[in-house]
Amino acid sequence: MTASHALNSQQSSDQDRCRLGAGVARSLMPKTAMQLRVLSGRAWVTLNDGPHGWREESGDLLLLAGQSLNVAPGQHAVIEPLGHEALDYQWCRQDAARTAGRPVAVIACDACHA
Repeated sequence: MTASHALNSQQSSDQDRCRLGAGVARSLMPKTAMQLRVLSGRAWVTLNDGPHGWREESGDLLLLAGQSLNVAPGQHAVIEPLGHEALDYQWCRQDAARTAGRPVAVIACDACHA
Protein backbone atom coordinates (compact mmCIF):
# COMPACT_ATOMS: atom_id res chain seq x y z
CA MET A 1 0.00 0.00 0.00
CA THR A 2 1.32 3.45 -0.84
CA ALA A 3 0.39 6.84 0.59
CA SER A 4 -3.25 7.44 1.38
CA HIS A 5 -5.07 10.65 0.55
CA ALA A 6 -7.93 12.40 2.34
CA LEU A 7 -10.91 13.68 0.37
CA ASN A 8 -12.63 16.47 2.26
CA SER A 9 -13.57 18.72 -0.64
CA GLN A 10 -17.19 19.63 -1.22
CA GLN A 11 -16.73 20.91 -4.80
CA SER A 12 -18.89 18.79 -7.07
CA SER A 13 -19.57 17.52 -10.54
CA ASP A 14 -21.91 14.75 -11.69
CA GLN A 15 -19.26 13.30 -14.02
CA ASP A 16 -16.41 12.75 -11.53
CA ARG A 17 -14.82 9.33 -11.68
CA CYS A 18 -11.99 8.51 -9.31
CA ARG A 19 -9.36 5.85 -9.99
CA LEU A 20 -7.02 3.99 -7.66
CA GLY A 21 -4.28 1.75 -8.99
CA ALA A 22 -3.36 -1.58 -7.40
CA GLY A 23 -1.58 -1.15 -4.07
CA VAL A 24 -2.88 2.39 -3.47
CA ALA A 25 -5.24 3.28 -0.62
CA ARG A 26 -7.35 6.39 -0.10
CA SER A 27 -8.74 7.77 3.15
CA LEU A 28 -12.24 9.28 2.99
CA MET A 29 -13.47 11.44 5.88
CA PRO A 30 -16.79 13.09 5.02
CA LYS A 31 -18.20 16.15 6.74
CA THR A 32 -21.64 15.37 5.28
CA ALA A 33 -23.43 12.10 4.43
CA MET A 34 -21.67 10.57 1.42
CA GLN A 35 -21.98 7.51 -0.78
CA LEU A 36 -19.11 5.45 -2.18
CA ARG A 37 -20.16 3.83 -5.47
CA VAL A 38 -17.91 1.28 -7.21
CA LEU A 39 -17.95 1.75 -10.99
CA SER A 40 -15.44 -0.96 -11.94
CA GLY A 41 -13.10 -3.30 -10.11
CA ARG A 42 -13.40 -4.51 -6.52
CA ALA A 43 -12.99 -2.32 -3.44
CA TRP A 44 -11.79 -3.38 -0.02
CA VAL A 45 -13.29 -0.84 2.39
CA THR A 46 -12.50 -0.49 6.09
CA LEU A 47 -14.95 1.66 8.08
CA ASN A 48 -14.54 2.88 11.63
CA ASP A 49 -17.48 3.14 14.02
CA GLY A 50 -18.00 6.85 13.40
CA PRO A 51 -18.78 9.59 15.87
CA HIS A 52 -21.87 7.88 17.31
CA GLY A 53 -20.44 4.49 18.28
CA TRP A 54 -21.09 1.08 16.75
CA ARG A 55 -22.65 0.87 13.28
CA GLU A 56 -23.64 -2.29 11.43
CA GLU A 57 -21.52 -1.20 8.44
CA SER A 58 -18.31 -0.91 10.50
CA GLY A 59 -15.35 -3.17 9.80
CA ASP A 60 -14.01 -4.59 6.54
CA LEU A 61 -16.29 -4.81 3.51
CA LEU A 62 -15.93 -5.92 -0.09
CA LEU A 63 -17.77 -3.88 -2.74
CA LEU A 64 -18.12 -5.04 -6.34
CA ALA A 65 -18.86 -2.96 -9.45
CA GLY A 66 -22.36 -1.51 -9.18
CA GLN A 67 -22.49 -1.65 -5.38
CA SER A 68 -22.47 1.37 -3.08
CA LEU A 69 -21.97 2.15 0.58
CA ASN A 70 -23.31 5.07 2.62
CA VAL A 71 -20.72 6.73 4.85
CA ALA A 72 -21.96 8.88 7.73
CA PRO A 73 -20.55 12.31 8.58
CA GLY A 74 -17.48 11.86 10.79
CA GLN A 75 -17.08 8.19 9.87
CA HIS A 76 -13.71 7.26 8.38
CA ALA A 77 -13.44 4.92 5.37
CA VAL A 78 -10.23 3.61 3.84
CA ILE A 79 -10.60 2.13 0.35
CA GLU A 80 -8.22 0.23 -1.88
CA PRO A 81 -8.48 -1.99 -4.94
CA LEU A 82 -8.65 -5.70 -4.23
CA GLY A 83 -6.36 -7.68 -6.51
CA HIS A 84 -4.23 -6.37 -9.36
CA GLU A 85 -6.79 -4.30 -11.25
CA ALA A 86 -7.53 -0.61 -10.79
CA LEU A 87 -10.62 0.58 -8.94
CA ASP A 88 -12.95 3.21 -10.43
CA TYR A 89 -15.46 4.81 -8.05
CA GLN A 90 -17.55 7.87 -7.30
CA TRP A 91 -17.65 9.69 -3.97
CA CYS A 92 -21.01 11.47 -3.88
CA ARG A 93 -22.98 13.57 -1.42
CA GLN A 94 -26.36 12.23 -0.36
CA ASP A 95 -29.54 14.25 -0.25
CA ALA A 96 -30.17 15.08 3.39
CA ALA A 97 -33.94 14.63 3.01
CA ARG A 98 -35.00 10.98 3.23
CA THR A 99 -38.43 9.79 2.29
CA ALA A 100 -39.77 6.63 3.93
CA GLY A 101 -39.29 3.60 1.69
CA ARG A 102 -37.24 5.50 -0.90
CA PRO A 103 -33.47 5.33 -1.38
CA VAL A 104 -31.30 8.33 -0.63
CA ALA A 105 -30.79 10.41 -3.77
CA VAL A 106 -27.23 11.19 -4.84
CA ILE A 107 -26.99 14.88 -5.64
CA ALA A 108 -23.36 15.63 -6.46
CA CYS A 109 -19.95 13.94 -6.62
CA ASP A 110 -16.68 15.33 -5.31
CA ALA A 111 -13.65 15.75 -7.52
CA CYS A 112 -10.71 13.41 -7.06
CA HIS A 113 -7.51 14.73 -5.57
CA ALA A 114 -4.55 12.58 -6.53
